[in-house]
Amino acid sequence: DATFMQSDWTSKDSDWQNIIRDLPPSYDLVLLSAFGNMRKRGKKITNHLYLAQQSRVASMYLISQKGARNMLRSLPMVSVIDFQMNYAANHQGNTWMAKLPGFHGPRTVDIELYHSEPPLSIQ
Repeated sequence: DATFMQSDWTSKDSDWQNIIRDLPPSYDLVLLSAFGNMRKRGKKITNHLYLAQQSRVASMYLISQKGARNMLRSLPMVSVIDFQMNYAANHQGNTWMAKLPGFHGPRTVDIELYHSEPPLSIQ
């Protein structure tokens, strides 16, 4: 995998700065990279954020302290990290995951998982 950052990410009005300003205090995870056409999914919050409740790729993301605690509460692992994020966000789209042992166990967390728009990197 290769991830390429946008060149203007440090400037005052960059996409990065806008995403950070738009994040609600309750966020758990924001996926900053994109994979294929997995973009603009979920509920539009601002021009820079969508409440997606599903990961698109875990090559670049920001996690809050609350999000880290909630991901720990989602253990044991049911799959690779991006699908574990889906599990913690209660995403129903990965039907094959329902066949995994432990997937239907007691759900102790329901995280807020956002996508950035535009993505800051492409995988």
